[in-house]
Amino acid sequence: MQTVTLSESAVAVLRLEIKGWKKRVRDQDLPAYRELVAAGIMEPEGERFRFTERGWSRRETILREEEERIERERYEPPDGDLSHSAREQLRRHLVGDREVNEANRPAYRELVAARVMIPVHTFLGGREAEFRLTYWGFQRRHELARIARARETE
Repeated sequence: MQTVTLSESAVAVLRLEIKGWKKRVRDQDLPAYRELVAAGIMEPEGERFRFTERGWSRRETILREEEERIERERYEPPDGDLSHSAREQLRRHLVGDREVNEANRPAYRELVAARVMIPVHTFLGGREAEFRLTYWGFQRRHELARIARARETE
């Protein structure tokens, strides 16, 4: 099987095929299926496509690796230059205190500007009702919150 970088649409089609959500192959899906065929993951079977033997055996690994690659590329790595209040807010968020209010909103906004978190808007809560870690924010969360350093000083 060749090592190929898959597009987001090919990864989406692969995810649906793995889940077994068979559907009629639409014209707009053909380029994604062709990518999967070129990568040796799937092969044509009449008007449909099916997994190759190696594609079937590695399907979960391929999907996980490609999803992770896409997420890594989606955002730039976060800035490590955070104020004390932003680091404290990140620490509180990591231990489960996720309440957003006017007092902590500036710290959350700083975390957004540093590409550590993204704001989530909800119908009931309104704009910036909650904040979630970006891929890189999650990967570097302990470093950014300086949690390991805090344990060293204790």
